[in-house]
Amino acid sequence: MTDGYDNLTAYGYNDASDEPSIGWSRHAYTIQIWVYNSGLAREQTTWDQAVFNKELFHPSHPGYIGIHTSKRTMDFYLFMNSKVLFKTVRYDPELKKLKPVVVHMYYHKYDKYRRMKAVVEYYVNGKQDALDTFPPGYPYNHSSLLM
Repeated sequence: MTDGYDNLTAYGYNDASDEPSIGWSRHAYTIQIWVYNSGLAREQTTWDQAVFNKELFHPSHPGYIGIHTSKRTMDFYLFMNSKVLFKTVRYDPELKKLKPVVVHMYYHKYDKYRRMKAVVEYYVNGKQDALDTFPPGYPYNHSSLLM
């Protein structure tokens, strides 16, 4: 799944840098996407997401042979992250009709457990107001929310 939250961040967009001193070839273009997130590994001494993305995207070069995998970004409304759910989906009458395959609670780690319970109430038990009490993000004073 992607940590992206709209078409540009999830599926990629062209980005350009401009270096006027180069003259006519002053623009360099690149494609930018937000990272993929497997959401399946436990964090040990390294951040699993960083390792996953490095292995996935790091190209072969002298001294390193890449893994040469193909990649596909899944529909971020069906394989959604908590930012998509709490900032977009719950406020849109059409998107609220969707039933995601999974909701990854990546963006809301400080009150993750309460939000996870609310997501189950909303999607599994049909409680239509289960998500209503949560802010889109988390409060700055989040120490009381740590689980």
